Amino acid sequence: MKIGLMLLYENWGNDYKKAFDNQHEMILLGEQLGLEEVWITEHHFNKFSLSSSIIALMGYIAAITKTMRVGTASILTPIYDPIIVAEAVATLSILSNGRFNFGVARGGPFEKQCAMFDFENSREKMLQHLDQINNHLKKESNVVPKPLSNIPTFIASKHEKSIQFAAQRGIGLMAAHLWSNEIIQEMINQYKKAHSQNLAPQMMCSRGFYMAKTNNEAINEALPSLKRFREQMEAQGISSPIFYDENYWIDNGVIGDKDTCLQKIKELQALGITNLALKPIANDIDKNKKSLELFAKEVMVNL
Repeated sequence: MKIGLMLLYENWGNDYKKAFDNQHEMILLGEQLGLEEVWITEHHFNKFSLSSSIIALMGYIAAITKTMRVGTASILTPIYDPIIVAEAVATLSILSNGRFNFGVARGGPFEKQCAMFDFENSREKMLQHLDQINNHLKKESNVVPKPLSNIPTFIASKHEKSIQFAAQRGIGLMAAHLWSNEIIQEMINQYKKAHSQNLAPQMMCSRGFYMAKTNNEAINEALPSLKRFREQMEAQGISSPIFYDENYWIDNGVIGDKDTCLQKIKELQALGITNLALKPIANDIDKNKKSLELFAKEVMVNL
């Protein structure tokens, strides 16, 4: 299992420059501590999550890192011309020296985003565009440049049609941080059933993360952050009963002391997760750094 970071470019202090700087500090610390990947979301019209220009961010992160793989989680392919995405993906493959992971999604139900972009038939567009992008990356296409090597590709979806599409093409899957282990298990089962050789997918999963010396300390730090995340999601027009179920948040995160975090990760390994992206959830950059350092010191050495 590759362990990395999931970052949303959260603007906790309503300071754009500081928000970007904080996230890049986390990336560089993660690389220093031995994390293998960093994944970035794409959100639009959202003052809380500033990762709207995901291709630009990918290029910058590729430039400031040396060993970490850099990944999109995910590019909203329905709103882009497939040629433009293919050119960007190939360029990122070259700029990163082959360290690029390509995740795609159809786009979440954010009210402003849906109002400004055409998301009608977005699932069909996502799959159609992904086929076109991959065709443009082939040698016989006139689109240039070409990637250095095969680019690991993932689809963020638990929909049966998307899973079948991925299985038939050997594409990986991605699971959001609030998708339970049971949902992920069902995704893997569907994939294997649709795969010609009954193979499991390369399975990326994100999880809310905070580690402390005790479970109570970690949970007490996590809950205010989860409340604020819920408020920000609702401000974007998204509401769900699980936003109010604190036990669900904790159970489906990597949140706790050394033993709890280690147990959670081993459960995900046994489930079939190949790429784990930890989403630091404290509202404070220094606390997130301290948590990550503790994780590297006490958990990563035991994996």
